Amino acid sequence: MASAAALKDVEDKFFECCICLDILKEPKLLPCLHRICKECLKGLINKHRRKGEFNCPLCKEPCIIPPEGVDGFRTDFHMKSILEYMKLQQTAKTEDLVKECAGCSKEAKMTSYCFKCKGFLCEQCSTDHLTKNMMKEHKTSVLSLKEIREQKLTLERLASLTETPRCNSHVEEPAKVCCGTCGNLPICMVCAQVGEHKGHELHDVRVLAREERLRVEKILQKLEQFKDNVNQLPAMVEKVKAQLSEDIRAKKEKWGAEHTHSAGRIRQQLTDNAELLRRNKAAIDELEEQEVAKLEEERKKKVEKAVKEINDEYAKLAVGKKSKNQKLRKGQEVLYGHRGTNINQRLVLIDIEYKNLEKSVDMQRGQNVGALGRISKEVTNRKIRFDNFKSTASSILASNDNWSEAQCLPDISNAGDSLIEEVEKEYPELRSMGQVDGYDLSGNAGCTVSITEEPVSVIDIEGVRSKGWKIFHMAPMDDGSIVVTGAVDKEHTHITVINKQGKIMSTHHTEHRGRDDTQYPICRCAPLDLFHLAVSYRDGEIGIYNTQNISYMKKHMSDIVSDWGNRDLRSIATDQINRNVYIGTKGADVLVLDDKLTYCHTLKLPHAVRRASSITIHNDNLIVCDEIGKKAYILTRKGPDAELVCELPKPDHNGWDWQPYRVCTDSNNFMYIIWTSKTSGQWIHISTQYSQDGHHVLITKEVEGVMSGMDTVLTDGSEQLILTTRHGKLYTYGLEMAS
Repeated sequence: MASAAALKDVEDKFFECCICLDILKEPKLLPCLHRICKECLKGLINKHRRKGEFNCPLCKEPCIIPPEGVDGFRTDFHMKSILEYMKLQQTAKTEDLVKECAGCSKEAKMTSYCFKCKGFLCEQCSTDHLTKNMMKEHKTSVLSLKEIREQKLTLERLASLTETPRCNSHVEEPAKVCCGTCGNLPICMVCAQVGEHKGHELHDVRVLAREERLRVEKILQKLEQFKDNVNQLPAMVEKVKAQLSEDIRAKKEKWGAEHTHSAGRIRQQLTDNAELLRRNKAAIDELEEQEVAKLEEERKKKVEKAVKEINDEYAKLAVGKKSKNQKLRKGQEVLYGHRGTNINQRLVLIDIEYKNLEKSVDMQRGQNVGALGRISKEVTNRKIRFDNFKSTASSILASNDNWSEAQCLPDISNAGDSLIEEVEKEYPELRSMGQVDGYDLSGNAGCTVSITEEPVSVIDIEGVRSKGWKIFHMAPMDDGSIVVTGAVDKEHTHITVINKQGKIMSTHHTEHRGRDDTQYPICRCAPLDLFHLAVSYRDGEIGIYNTQNISYMKKHMSDIVSDWGNRDLRSIATDQINRNVYIGTKGADVLVLDDKLTYCHTLKLPHAVRRASSITIHNDNLIVCDEIGKKAYILTRKGPDAELVCELPKPDHNGWDWQPYRVCTDSNNFMYIIWTSKTSGQWIHISTQYSQDGHHVLITKEVEGVMSGMDTVLTDGSEQLILTTRHGKLYTYGLEMAS
């Protein structure tokens, strides 16, 4: 507020008591510079006397109650003089104001007001005040009613009209100096030299006023730098509150959709589990029919030779076959029963996870809303104090009155120093209060799977080492058998079915060559259903192998894909539910075939993937090991173009440069990768377990030998991790689930 500012420009609320909401009466000044009527302040002090302090009703600033009570608070004489003038304005509104003249005591029309006489003057007395020598001390204190009615009086002009303060002890004497020891109290020279203020710190009012004016002006300049911040913070808090509400709404909507999607996916897995059981039972029934029909044929051929002998033999064999298949059927029911139990547990877990997430969000919302409420109160009260300080300081400075400045500006400066500390305070936490923490629903909340420290068993697969065979791949079947594939020599491959004790149940040899005379031919496999698995060879041959009747149906990729050229087959995986075969090639493509080896479509991999060296199906995604790029990825497999879901972190083990070699998953969606590195001329292998989302390495374990295959099997309700080495070792580790 400039010194030339008119009194009419001061806001009305500047003159209101914040308790009674009326015009201030005997205004008392609080340390925060807000004003309260003397009587209202008495009531406030009486209410909080035991506590010894109270908060300003406007800005909540703590105010210590002095021992003197209400008299211990400074009377705001500057405000008091303004209020008196405002009353004068109200009286002067009457056009023909007739009152008793303060000069001649006659009843007449008033034309001016004398601040020294403290009364209205008639026209003659007004002239005498302005012209006669005996009234020269009154000359500067006369104000015409016309000027009062025009409401153009400035604070500076008002200060010049008012009488110099009187001595606090000798009211008949004008004050000459301020006593700094007594709060800049106006006193006369008698009090200063020989009276009760002798020896106190005395100030020339003009010097003191000039110093305090400079100090307050500097404070105002500094506060002006924070004007935008103080005015914008309340709006920013409201914006953050709105952001918080919107973030919670959006996240709850997102998590609700995720919960619905994940629960639906898990229910679909239950349906798929039942469908696989139905198919496997149907396959057993079909096998049984074929075997019984075959026996019937044999029986008919021998019936003429020895009817009774053949009938007895047939009955015995039929019972044996039915008993074997009933055992196999029962095993499938147990196997898929355990899988169904695990899936149901995951459905329960995702419901619990969703409820816990909702509780967490509600708790965070409560915390954030509470903190925002506290900050909102602080910044609102700060703005109240800020606006009040500017109005009060500007008002005093605009009066240009040394006595007002000497008495009021020290308190204003002290309040300004405190206010600067407040407005400099920032709220960096606001940036994070507009949202809540959360995570994607996985359906496996609280579920962990540990790997036994030592193998449960280590066995030698029958005949592999003694015959010099090699194993390059492995696939567990749902009937409890395990298929290992590899090379017999540099011109032949084998598909070998073994039991869990490593005994050979059947084997099938085919003629294939390595890429040159120094390399072995490589054969890979993946289970398709109970008795069938898909098999691929690097040279482009693809086939379906039946483990029960040892039949093999094959094709070459050039017969399936017209533009095949001379590409290699590098990896294989199967989607048992949709009966699709996924083939990884030397390039960055994965071909998708059906169970009749008919081409379905090509899955284009992202540019980051240089070669799909090992692949496996993971729910709706495809996990890809890239041995060239030395990275592993989770990719989508819906649509023609695979999109990157995430890159799995490489293990930080011994500081070596690892590349992914084999990959598999368990029934709880944990992922396992064999990583390999060559050091000192030897290949070293480690097995790593990843979280269900692939973002974290959970377990890293060194494994012996040159690994060739890895997968998981379910045995008697317990899941196990099995690994094979190139030279015929079969390692079995226990997988122990805890929630």
